[in-house]
This record gives sequence, C-alpha cells and structure tokens, in this order.
Amino acid sequence: MANKVFIWGSKSYALLVDDMLKNASTMLNNKYLNNNKNKFKIEYIFDPYSKKKIYDLQGTYFSKTTEFKKNVKKCKNFIVCIGENFGKARHLTSQFLEKFELRPLTLISKYSVIGNKTTIGKGVVAMPFSYVNAYSKIGDYTILNSNSNIEHECTIGKGSHIMSGACIAGRCEIGDYVTIGSNATILPDIKIEDGSYIGAGSVVTKNVKKNSVIVGVPGKYLKSKKQVVDLKIFNEILQYK
Repeated sequence: MANKVFIWGSKSYALLVDDMLKNASTMLNNKYLNNNKNKFKIEYIFDPYSKKKIYDLQGTYFSKTTEFKKNVKKCKNFIVCIGENFGKARHLTSQFLEKFELRPLTLISKYSVIGNKTTIGKGVVAMPFSYVNAYSKIGDYTILNSNSNIEHECTIGKGSHIMSGACIAGRCEIGDYVTIGSNATILPDIKIEDGSYIGAGSVVTKNVKKNSVIVGVPGKYLKSKKQVVDLKIFNEILQYK
C-alpha cells in the first residue's frame, strides 16, 4: 500500500518532486526514507495562490482553504514545494503541516554524494549530483539543487536553498533562509547570516550580514531585503473545522 503524500505548492519544484516520488525505487536513496520500501503516492496538491494547476501532477489538486483539514487528514507524509528565495515561507509552512501530524519526507537522490559524519535535517531535498562533504550539517527543509557543492565542515541553516552549480568551500557557516544563487562561490571560513541572498555567479570573499543581497565578483553589498511570509493563509485554515 502506498504512503499518501500531501504537497503544498504546485509550481516547478512540485513537478520535480512528483517525478522523484513516481520513480522512488530508482531515483531516491532509501536510507533517508527510513528504509521504507512502500511506494509513495501524491494524494493532494494544495496551492492557495493558484486556482488551476499548471502541471499534470499525480493526485487531486485544490486551492480552497475550506477543504484543507478534510484532505490533509487522509495523508501521512508531506513536502512543501516552495522554492527559490522563499526559504522562510518553506520552513514555517512545514512547521504548520507538522501540527497536523504529518511527517516530512527527506528526498535524497541516489546520485547525490553525502560524506561521512554528515548530518542531514528533516525535509531536505537533494537533487542529482549534489555533493556534501564530510563533517557538514544540512538544516531542516533545505534544498540542494543539482551539481551544488558543499565542502567539509560546513553548516547550512534551516530553510536555505543552494542552487545549481553553487560551491561552498570548507568550514563555512550559512545561516537560516539563505539563498546561494547558481554558480556562486563562497570562499573558505565565510559566515553568511540569516536571510541573505547571494546572486548567481557571485564570489563571496568576506562575511555577509543578515538580510543582505550580494552580487558580483568579488561580491558586494547591493541592498537589504527581508523575507516576508503570508501568515493569513494559516489563520484562514485554522478557522474551519
């Protein structure tokens, strides 16, 4: 019997997750699924910001908050498919779903390399050919895109997003809700504080303060930008029985 999965979000990230779950036996590292040999089936896709689904995903699509509690009770696991630089929204939404006794799925591609003595948090999604070297720690609900490279003794905070081709050198400390853009490079021993955004192709040579946008080679401060989360959706859901 397949484990029923609840998906929050319906854009490109959901399409990738849909493919990973359909082909779990050949695409996913079973160790991070707690050696669960059962199949996983997306039962519901919920997106309060889109009345119609974009992709042909497995499962029933809905957008009305009035239907949320009824549908979520039928599922066992969840994945929040909020990508890009919305890490705080992804993490808070995941915590919200945990309150309904759903368990997050940790999806690690069979083609990812995870080093020894490395800690992988709950709800992490690692795409093919992502690499995490030994003695590193990946926080809850972080996304590691294809060909991202995290070297030894790094700490990546919760809700972060390491995009394709990004390279984080050894002993770096990356805070919560940080986005590292495609092909960006973070030099060794750098500290990037919570909520920061590193632009694609940038080279970070010095520490980065909270909520900073950094671009260029070498990376320079562009502006400050805080991540905003729409909590009204949670309140709307909770008001219905």
